[in-house]
Amino acid sequence: MSHWTEDLFVNHPELYVKALEERVSIAGDEVDLFLKYLGEEGFKPRRILDLNCGIGRHSIELGKRGISVVGTDLSPHYIQIAQKSAKSNQVADKVCFKVADMRRISAVLAREKFDGVVNLFTSFGFYDDKTNVDILRQCCGLVRSKGFFALEIMNRDWIVRNFQQRGFSRYENLIVLEDRTFDAKTSRTATTWTYLVQKNDKSFVLEKQVTIGTRLWSLHELIDIFEKTGWRFKAVYPGFGRQQGEAPPTELQRLFFIAMKPALGKKRVA
Repeated sequence: MSHWTEDLFVNHPELYVKALEERVSIAGDEVDLFLKYLGEEGFKPRRILDLNCGIGRHSIELGKRGISVVGTDLSPHYIQIAQKSAKSNQVADKVCFKVADMRRISAVLAREKFDGVVNLFTSFGFYDDKTNVDILRQCCGLVRSKGFFALEIMNRDWIVRNFQQRGFSRYENLIVLEDRTFDAKTSRTATTWTYLVQKNDKSFVLEKQVTIGTRLWSLHELIDIFEKTGWRFKAVYPGFGRQQGEAPPTELQRLFFIAMKPALGKKRVA
C-alpha cells in the first residue's frame, strides 16, 4: 500500500495543486521575510536546497533575488509546473528542479553542496519519527559547514489550544472538506480531505478522499530532534501568515525555525 504522500502528490497531484497556485501571489513576501530572518542570524546564502518545493513558488522568487536554487519534490507533475514557471519568469539559469523523494534526498543529490536548506509551509513531518530523523541527518550531510536548515511549520503548542475538528476550503469548482483528529500522545494530526468537484449542473460529486498524517513539534522538541541529527539550534521567528509581533513561541500559530550546521571539528560543550 502506497504512502499517502504518493497517493496525493504523485497519483492525484491535480487535487492539491490549486492550494499551491492560490499562494503564488504571496511567495515573494514570504521569501523577503525569511531572507530577513536568515540575514539577522548572519546567513547570506548563495545556493539553497528547497526541499519539497511543490510548484516552485519560493524557489522562483529566490532566483529572482539572485540566489541559486535546486528545488526537489516527490511529484513529477509539480516539478513540470515549476520548470515551466522558471522559464516564464526568466530564472531558469538560477533555478533548477528535480523529482526526488525526501526520504532518499542524499542519494539524489550526492554530488551537491548547499549553503542551506529551506522546507516551507509544513512540508515536513509526513513520516514516522525514525524517518523524519533520517531526513534531517541526510540534509545535514548536504550542507556546508556553518550552513543552515530553515523550517516553516505549524506549532504544536498552538494546535493544542486551538484545535478545530472540521474545516473546508474552496478553489473555483473544487471544495475540500477537512475532518481532523489530533493525538496528544504522539503529536500527530490525521486529516481526511474529501474533494468534491462541481459539475455543469451545479451539483457536486465525490472526486477523492485521502487521509494525510503529519507529525507536529513544540519548539523544545524541534531543538531536540535537530540537535540529535547534527544541527545546532540558532533561532526561532514567527512563521508565515499573520505575524504575532513579540508573542512568545508558545503563542505562535506557525514557527520559522533556524538550525545551523556547526563548524567542522567544533564540538559542542555540554
